[in-house]
Amino acid sequence: MAAPRISSPLAPGKFTFKEVRIIGAGGLGQVVKIVITASQAPAINVGSEWAIKKLNAKWKSHPEARARFDREIAALQSMDHPNIIRCWGENVPGGERFYMMKLYGTSVRRHIAQAGRPTWQQVAGWGVVLAGALQYAHDKGYVHRDIKPDNILFDTAGPLMIADWGIGYFVHQASVVLQQLTRGGMGTEYYCSQEQWATGKCDCRGDVYALGMTLNEWVTGRQLPLASVGAGISIDTVANTSAGAIAFNQLIRSMTQRRRESRVGTMTGVAAELQRVLRLG
Repeated sequence: MAAPRISSPLAPGKFTFKEVRIIGAGGLGQVVKIVITASQAPAINVGSEWAIKKLNAKWKSHPEARARFDREIAALQSMDHPNIIRCWGENVPGGERFYMMKLYGTSVRRHIAQAGRPTWQQVAGWGVVLAGALQYAHDKGYVHRDIKPDNILFDTAGPLMIADWGIGYFVHQASVVLQQLTRGGMGTEYYCSQEQWATGKCDCRGDVYALGMTLNEWVTGRQLPLASVGAGISIDTVANTSAGAIAFNQLIRSMTQRRRESRVGTMTGVAAELQRVLRLG
């Protein structure tokens, strides 16, 4: 395998690796655990474990899929935030397209399944962090469009990290990729706003909806029945009569309104409301 080109700000150098196993897969891409076998890059040690993301075999030669993947890599290289995954390296020109990132131990999806239900206060605090990262991305012109528990990663002692930028399921309705992926269902409709599901497009308020659905699932430990895609949360899901819990329930409902004009308008607004909720206790 050709050695990848290291992305700034790492020192110039090359390394080789072997693939260990697939640790995640979606409609277009897959994430593979790797082990470094040789390295001339000071920041990447022989024997260390990382992850690479690449296109599935079905899509790796498809021009539209490759262009979307290139945009994802470019987006990651342009962002520098402690809660957004970082691109540590990419393939050399002419090689199979991929980028390298740190290997994280778990996701919010696994945390929900294995660790039990956290308190609403914990979830609100995590929401402040995630909203801050998403506002940073929005300010740079990037809308994630696929926020869900699977795409929020972390280690036991590490920060929350938002992953999977740009290889989401949602592209223009004329897209060949979309037509292929939707023949069997998109698969993440639970977190999808009505306007995104209907058109394949959304602005930052689509991310607000998805984050609200994710936070609600985190605090309840389950997905709630929805009347339709984009219907949102219309009931109180935190069974607590404290002022903070009541305000948390109200905020989740506001974030997940069907009409985007009725939602909290920005992630800055979401973070401010979550901080207010925490102060109420």
